Amino acid sequence: MKKWIILLLLCLMTLPFDSALGAEQRVFDNAELFTAYETQLLEAAIVEFQNNTGMDFVVLTSRNLQENKNPEAAADDFYDAGGFGLDEEHSGCLFYLNMAGGEGNRACHLSTTGMMIDYFSDGRLDRTLNACYTHVRAGRYAAAATVTLEQAASYLHAGIPEGQYRYDVLTGQHLTARHKALTANEMLVSAAIALIAGFIYVAIIKRGYLLKGSTYRYSYKDNSTLAMTDSDDTYLRSTTTRTPRSSGGSGGGGSGKGSGVHIGSSGRSHGGGGFRF
Repeated sequence: MKKWIILLLLCLMTLPFDSALGAEQRVFDNAELFTAYETQLLEAAIVEFQNNTGMDFVVLTSRNLQENKNPEAAADDFYDAGGFGLDEEHSGCLFYLNMAGGEGNRACHLSTTGMMIDYFSDGRLDRTLNACYTHVRAGRYAAAATVTLEQAASYLHAGIPEGQYRYDVLTGQHLTARHKALTANEMLVSAAIALIAGFIYVAIIKRGYLLKGSTYRYSYKDNSTLAMTDSDDTYLRSTTTRTPRSSGGSGGGGSGKGSGVHIGSSGRSHGGGGFRF
């Protein structure tokens, strides 16, 4: 009896550990497209990606014919239902392959969520999908997932592209303002202007303390200290201003700078796109 109790306790002690491992799974090869070694490599690469970027990446394969009829919804729903994402916005993406339907009808889709939507502009999305197409047509499915992961990492390193914005794929309405990013040259010029302006300000103040026609010189360094003797904070009121979102302007992925978004069945916004092969 004592032997069985000890065995039961050992089993219970391993349950939380097994659950934690299951929660960390990011490769769901339901269509059995990867070898065990390829799956292991993908899982390790995703862990490194998570640690380096703070965002999530999931790989899903399937042979479900019903899912293949709408791969976008299947990818979005799996990501949302799985509770993936490492931040409050569930930022990350899901690479999805569905092999049902035969040649020409199989689906490849990339679903983006949270901040990942902004990093994957339409132009970047097209480049990633084009790279995937070559691999999936040749049957290199693990390579396609790896290329997508590498592309996501490179875009996160490069930052949100200049002029990026979100738009509704159904109406074309702009949902966010265009992103303004300073280039390295612009930052250097701005720093130089600020430095010059500071020197000019100091020179003007210093000149103002010079007494004309006198040998007396005011020491601005010794007399520029401030001693606070008393302070009083009086609360008056608070004001909240709401700015309505503009409904003007049409959008689209023509320039490649915007990111088209749609609402999934969970009510969460997603971006992304895909193709048949």
